[in-house]
Amino acid sequence: MRTCNLLNSGTRIYFLLVFFLALMVTHTAWLLLAQRKEMRKQKLFLKANLDKLDMLNSNWLPDIDILISVKNESSVIAKTVENFLHLNYPNYKLWVIDDCSTDNTLEILEGLAKTNSKLNIVRREPGSYPGKSAALNTALAQCKAPVLAVFDADASIENDFFLKTLPYLHPDKVGAVQVQKKIYPHQTSFLAQCQASEYALDTYFQMGRDLIGGVVELRGNGEIIKRSALIDVGGWNDKSITDDLDLSMRFLINNWDIVFCPSPHVLEEAVTDLKGLMRQRTRWAEGSIRRYLDYIFPLNSIRRLSLIERIDLLAFTVFFIVPALIGLEVFVETYRFFTGASTHPILLLLMVVIVLIIAQFNIIVASRFYQSELSFTTAFFRSFIVNAYIFAHWMPCIVKAITKILLDNKSSKWHPTKHIGASTII
Repeated sequence: MRTCNLLNSGTRIYFLLVFFLALMVTHTAWLLLAQRKEMRKQKLFLKANLDKLDMLNSNWLPDIDILISVKNESSVIAKTVENFLHLNYPNYKLWVIDDCSTDNTLEILEGLAKTNSKLNIVRREPGSYPGKSAALNTALAQCKAPVLAVFDADASIENDFFLKTLPYLHPDKVGAVQVQKKIYPHQTSFLAQCQASEYALDTYFQMGRDLIGGVVELRGNGEIIKRSALIDVGGWNDKSITDDLDLSMRFLINNWDIVFCPSPHVLEEAVTDLKGLMRQRTRWAEGSIRRYLDYIFPLNSIRRLSLIERIDLLAFTVFFIVPALIGLEVFVETYRFFTGASTHPILLLLMVVIVLIIAQFNIIVASRFYQSELSFTTAFFRSFIVNAYIFAHWMPCIVKAITKILLDNKSSKWHPTKHIGASTII
């Protein structure tokens, strides 16, 4: 009966789509104006927020524990460790968690540890609870510094990274800082370039949401976290397949701010094959949906979120809901056509065009703001390709994730992203 009502709902779903599209346009304009204002004030792209930095103590140099969870990362781990062992910072230790690797990752780490006391190896026992969250919690029980930094096995940073980013973490209410992620510039394949533009789009949203007082999210690589905030929310969630998104949500509902830092950035490898990309993004989609389901009641508590955070969170979520609703409406309109009911193809087409224009606009602006090497002409024409790429791979990933959630209450198994080891350190 519910299915019949849905399939014969006429134009009702279009009223909902119109509201959502209006929210998308408003949010898009809000983020753009906030970043244009910030850039005019600073006269430089990607420069730190001066209003924030003026309030901070640049001499705050706490001990830092750097955590890197690895599983079968023999192709990249040596270069990554070498990069992190030569940072321009006085008080830090590097903790590499070997999550039951079956290649020679552990042997490489043990060799490096013989010549550098800053490197600490955490060995997880076979049969330990799988996943990055559980691996990080294993190290959390052993390290004691007031600041933790989380990176992936393929990460590379500049040697003054912490001197530039720690001021963002200093205010009492700030629980974590997420830096901008970029793809290694030597990766120039079609798939890598699309991911580079996608990362620029994410930076554009993150920076804008930070400037308007909205919700900034952690991204797994390039996280700097106060230990007190992490302990307050209970550490990482072992059951989550997206440790970063789950932790972001728990920081939000426990009134800890996350700040976005566009510069300096962290480099990471692009996924080099379509199969690996689809598996990674399906995991991201499933983890993102599950975290909303897990924390839906705290999110609806008036005491948890500010009004701006609520509006921003709703608007950002709508960017993912609208394509799914349009996909559903395509199915509904097709059913109506074959059953002889009235259809609304022009209205549906108009909705599709508006969504594509909004997406296209955001991609162009993001590329111009955060891919400074691109000319306007290049950014404009590439945006059509990137737009198609985003919808072509995210739509099936979201559908697959939703199907998984509806059919199975248990989360998928966590699988690390494969790294090829062609990184060039900054």
